[in-house]
Amino acid sequence: MTHEAERLYGLPLEEFTGARDALARELRRDGEREKAAEVAALRKPVLAAWVVNMLARDERADMRDLVGAAKAIKAGKEGADRAFRDALERLTAAGRRLLEAEGRSADATLQQVAATLRAAAASDPEQLVAGTFAQPVESSGFGAMTGAAPASRRSSAAKAPAARRVDRRAVERARKALTEARGEARALARAATAAEREADKAREAAEQAQRRVADAEARLADARST
Repeated sequence: MTHEAERLYGLPLEEFTGARDALARELRRDGEREKAAEVAALRKPVLAAWVVNMLARDERADMRDLVGAAKAIKAGKEGADRAFRDALERLTAAGRRLLEAEGRSADATLQQVAATLRAAAASDPEQLVAGTFAQPVESSGFGAMTGAAPASRRSSAAKAPAARRVDRRAVERARKALTEARGEARALARAATAAEREADKAREAAEQAQRRVADAEARLADARST
């Protein structure tokens, strides 16, 4: 991830698209078309990913603790599980404060934030520390290994009957609906990226046309003065 990308993913959410487009135009004007294309292709982060990116910048010590604890768990070090849970709880609390300060609903987004923190700490710690996610990261099973489930969920599970009949058809329907929703989300994201690229091309063409208008006006003014 380039320095330009890291800077963009550290911006307020509402400023990302405008700043990205402006940077891409600037790079094109400077002749750096390859880098401009890379910048133009950067996707605006969804809310949960943006929160994780902000935590990487605002809560650096806790983020390093989380990544370090994840590494220690893999190495089988004693006490690493508790250190991981503590760091995760601190980061999740900071994420709640950030969302509330932005006037946004916290609960549903925080579930995605916590899942991303758990999964990325194990699967992509470098990107997690850099804070350059555009989408939440799905659970890799690491949360279960660390015992990082919220206390309310653990207590509910403890009270549940030892044997519970599962409606397999309902599970399959839910799984199918989830797969379809994910596919639709990916398709829409690709369409949005393509539309943004076309918008960039249109803006560049308009700027070129405006420059031609200015040149033509200048030539006309010169012709009239002779």
